[in-house]
Amino acid sequence: MGRKRLHDQIADDKFAQPSKRPTKERNRTDEEDTYVDAKLSKKILDQARKQEEDLLGLGDEEKFPSLGGAKKTSAKKKTVKLGGASEKGGSDSEDESEDATRSVFENFSNLEKTVDEITVEDEADLRRFMNPNPKERRTIADIISEKLAEKKTMMTEVLSETPSNYMEEELDESVRDHFISIGEVLSKYRSGKLPKGLKAVPSFPNWQQFLALTRPDNWTAASVYAATRIFVSNLPKYNFKEFCAMILLPRIRDDIAEYRRLNFHLFQALHKGMYKPGDFFEGIVLPLCEAGDCSLREALIVASVLNQTSVPVGYSAAALILISRMEYNGANSIFMKTILNKKYSLPLSAIDAVVDHFVKFRKEEVDYPGLPVLWHQCLLTLVQRYKHDLTPEQKKNILKLVKLHNHHEISPEIQREISASKRSRGDPEPDDDSML
Repeated sequence: MGRKRLHDQIADDKFAQPSKRPTKERNRTDEEDTYVDAKLSKKILDQARKQEEDLLGLGDEEKFPSLGGAKKTSAKKKTVKLGGASEKGGSDSEDESEDATRSVFENFSNLEKTVDEITVEDEADLRRFMNPNPKERRTIADIISEKLAEKKTMMTEVLSETPSNYMEEELDESVRDHFISIGEVLSKYRSGKLPKGLKAVPSFPNWQQFLALTRPDNWTAASVYAATRIFVSNLPKYNFKEFCAMILLPRIRDDIAEYRRLNFHLFQALHKGMYKPGDFFEGIVLPLCEAGDCSLREALIVASVLNQTSVPVGYSAAALILISRMEYNGANSIFMKTILNKKYSLPLSAIDAVVDHFVKFRKEEVDYPGLPVLWHQCLLTLVQRYKHDLTPEQKKNILKLVKLHNHHEISPEIQREISASKRSRGDPEPDDDSML
């Protein structure tokens, strides 16, 4: 019988073939129950691996999970939580499951649609409440130089009699050249393995100095994401906020200002930064609110990451209190609304701070003509989520406030929410029998 033609084989492959099960069970023999011993199995697998590598010209066992890589790759992909970067700094396929990556990409796609809907009028409305004399925008190199100067001053004060090894001039020339060469790699990096020297930087007390030698202002977006994964996992506690303030925040702001959107790798870096929420708030969110020149796009992008991530209530409550005490900026309303929408059981001190933030606008009505819609939306969110945690006095103040600063659609809704709330702070919980 001759060989089948190619088109016949393809046609056969389109349909499932019936299984050929014997009608009667065969009698097993002793020969069928014999097994290949472990040594021979290993030799067979090694030989098969070599043959496949010779055919494909590849030597990575991870490419062949059916062979040697089977021990390293489990049958079921493990789901890695947000920010779970490994100490080895491997590729995304090693640290994140396909589902997690797809989820981040979908969130990024939805964010792009939201950013595209921002109109010139929206930005102009928010710009009226920005600081008219904001601080001069500094580059990453300027920020790193300033941080290094602060560190040197601190080390000099602590070790006034002992020379500090931190000083830049005391670095060995070969070490300097090594980190400069790492910077050249990161300026062209797209994917793959990272230089081992970069993975060791977080373990050094003077990691800022070594990082400065790599010229972070020349890094690619993929390098920023890869470095964020390494530093968020390996930096000591409360030190990651310095990486956020030095590298991540200025790079994100520059990218949004240049392209009016955010690079996907930088969006992933923001997600990884939420692995340490306290440092994320202190290094990203609070500096943005304090700057006074945070644009609507910047606030929406960072707030979207905050909205998509689970954050412990303690960090969010502390951030809410600090933001509510700052000088008003439209961007502050976006972050406050995002935190309030998470429906936490907030401490009463945080709720009181937010109420005081709004009530102060009654005393300064001349300074706040035509408040933006974001302000009204944030106030509505507060009333909707925490109306039962407000005191009667706070409710009266809010009703007076919305009469002074009225929005034709949102203010009536705020009044309806307060009027419909039959319970205030300190009132006993309604019994089930009384509701019948």
